[in-house]
Amino acid sequence: MKRYYKCIDSKFNWYNIDFILPIICFSFIFGIRYNVGNDYMSYLDIYEGYAHYYTIRDDLEIGFEFVTRLMAETGLHYSIYFGLIAFLQIFLIYYTFRKEGYLFPFLSFMIMSGAFLGWMSVIRQSLVWCLFVYAIPFIKQRRFIPYMLCVVIGFTLHKTALLLIPLYFIFKPGKDFLRNIPLQLTLLFGALFLSGVSIWNQYLNNIDVILSLIGLGDRYSNIDNILAIDEEYVYGPRTWLIFSLNAILILYNKKIKDTFPSSNISIYYNLYIVGSYINLLLVGNHALQRPFLFFINMNIIVFSYLMVYLWKYGGKSITHTFIFLLIIVTQLLSLSSTIYLGDQERMKATYFFWWDQI
Repeated sequence: MKRYYKCIDSKFNWYNIDFILPIICFSFIFGIRYNVGNDYMSYLDIYEGYAHYYTIRDDLEIGFEFVTRLMAETGLHYSIYFGLIAFLQIFLIYYTFRKEGYLFPFLSFMIMSGAFLGWMSVIRQSLVWCLFVYAIPFIKQRRFIPYMLCVVIGFTLHKTALLLIPLYFIFKPGKDFLRNIPLQLTLLFGALFLSGVSIWNQYLNNIDVILSLIGLGDRYSNIDNILAIDEEYVYGPRTWLIFSLNAILILYNKKIKDTFPSSNISIYYNLYIVGSYINLLLVGNHALQRPFLFFINMNIIVFSYLMVYLWKYGGKSITHTFIFLLIIVTQLLSLSSTIYLGDQERMKATYFFWWDQI
């Protein structure tokens, strides 16, 4: 572990075994999976439909449809198709942080302790999110054309990529909108107090156009159907642990940003915290929460930075060690809870190889 910290800002040789081996393993393991992720069978049906020259869905984005159809009609096994998607997901994340190798152990832990299930479920949007992470440095560098190119590519994979356009203009170098800790804590507890989609219905009746643009309108027919989704949500131990970690993250956000001044942590953090507020406000309605996956998925990154900070200075503080272990316990608890619920329709988490189904 120490070799990752010799110089906190040193360049990491992305082409060495520490970079390549995890990507190969991740791509292979999740390429040969079967029915892992709640949308797996839908994508498998689409792929096998193209393999037999008929169309299951006619609403896929042009880029995703092209790649899927090309691989299927070429006769490639679907494990290669899913392996390619997994490769693109993990490669984009690792390559983005190639100059911050000290993050790799913690990014790997955060991904493999639960995030991968989201990637395997919301496949297209997760791939666009990974592309968005890759594009975030362009915001700081004020490179509009490369950033928009990533958005356009993302749009050919999933229409929600349109939501990424305003972010280029919102985030500017040297501007950090969220450094006031009392304000952030107030917003966090306020979001918890106001959580529940039903109280927001009167303010959301006119967003049909936006939902149609990002591809949710067709899926749920109309805004009334989306607002009608009101799943019973239980505030169990996992929810309170995540809430506590968010509060801790807010308390440490200045220290983390000041420790990694040359990184893009301010953007990742601001996106995540705003996403966590919205996630609480819309709890119980996964359809309205889904567009904000671009925000909430940043937990993988921001908590990796927090773990680096705690690991490096943890020996000097029992509190740091406790928080570090709390993150690990929360992640493992979330993963075990998801696997325990794996037989339910909400999430397919039990791992099978494709050849087990022959």
